[in-house]
Amino acid sequence: MRSGLLSALAGLLLLLSAGVSFAQTESTDETEPVAPPAPVALPPFDPNAEAFVVEGVAYNDLLNVRATPSAGGKLVGRLPNGALLRNHGCKENNGANWCDVESFEDAKVRGWVAARYLYGEAIEGLPEPPAGGTAAAATPPDAGTQAATPPAGFDAIGDIPCARYYGQPMTHCSAAVKRGVDGEATITVTWPDGGERVILFTNGRADNSDSTDPLTYTREADLNMIRIGKAERFEIPDALPFGG
Repeated sequence: MRSGLLSALAGLLLLLSAGVSFAQTESTDETEPVAPPAPVALPPFDPNAEAFVVEGVAYNDLLNVRATPSAGGKLVGRLPNGALLRNHGCKENNGANWCDVESFEDAKVRGWVAARYLYGEAIEGLPEPPAGGTAAAATPPDAGTQAATPPAGFDAIGDIPCARYYGQPMTHCSAAVKRGVDGEATITVTWPDGGERVILFTNGRADNSDSTDPLTYTREADLNMIRIGKAERFEIPDALPFGG
């Protein structure tokens, strides 16, 4: 009888030991730390860059251009992500860097902007207009002017303001759209001097294109302000991709 009691006690101790081990293992799994994501490396600010590209402005916002290098300076303009700017010099004011810049697209837009939104670019290597003056200005249409009969395979066609080369004033391009569901659309833009650009909308916003260059996007009311790479620019109203 005594040996049976001792065997039962040994079995009970073995079960308790296994339970403690299991509890400890579960606790270790629950508290295992997760490594934080690696920080994204941004290019260093270069105050001597020939030109800048605006990057890092919040979605659906614009970068303020001011008359003086100060957050309290008079507002003289606003710029979207992707805007290409000529550098006229940078300086520090109250611990922050500011740069005197001029828009390649509109020389009337000149003033001081916060340097933390600027990334340097060399003017050499930026896309040039082709020979023959194809970058000359043309009167842009009202955004999204609709044509009556779209070509086969498309739901609508119209003219939109566009520019292909840096420093080129906005001209007009024909644009055909194939509409999907839930804010999806594919717009094929035809350049006046030949070639096409395909822009994809997903969940109601410009999301991608067939270019290898990055797409940046802001909105003003119902107008989609799109830039692809350093030069290509488009103004597409909601009525073209989504109807209405």
